[in-house]
Amino acid sequence: MAAPSYTPVPINNPFNGSFPMPPINESPATLGLGYIKKFREEHLSSLRPFSEFFDANRFSKPDGLACVTSRFNYNLSHFRGNYTVVFLGITAYSLITNAMLMFSVGFVVGGSHLISKVPPGGVVIGASTYNARQLQTGLVCAAVPLFFFSSTIGTIFWIVGASAVSILGHAAFMQEGVDGDFASAV
Repeated sequence: MAAPSYTPVPINNPFNGSFPMPPINESPATLGLGYIKKFREEHLSSLRPFSEFFDANRFSKPDGLACVTSRFNYNLSHFRGNYTVVFLGITAYSLITNAMLMFSVGFVVGGSHLISKVPPGGVVIGASTYNARQLQTGLVCAAVPLFFFSSTIGTIFWIVGASAVSILGHAAFMQEGVDGDFASAV
């Protein structure tokens, strides 16, 4: 009796090589600086003066839902850079006040940086040799309990809630600028 023939079926890769991977020869610090420059150009370029952002003469109670919607549409785009700074400030405050979370983030960032320096042959620890992929797995296994005990999920919800109240509250109570009236009339 002859063995049945087997024809392998090709597996369809959903990424088809289009998944963006960082260059192998660049360190995470170099890649991070590129992302920071791009972030600064895209989000912080529209930063308005804080005298305009905190103009007490433009704060008023909205008349209704249509007024709130109109103010949201105008203020969320007009003060986008300022709202980004508010979000980053709330995030920094939450990291500073949660020492365990700050340690966890530093541990993961530092560990990732050190793992990026591992030579292709691996690292000898004791009598065993570990490659970068094995070290990354070990870092993840150590980071999960660290982030769990540092109440990361609660901190994320606090950041989202505090940012939403601050940003949406400001956007709802800040009147539209004069340019907003002219922009809607055109």
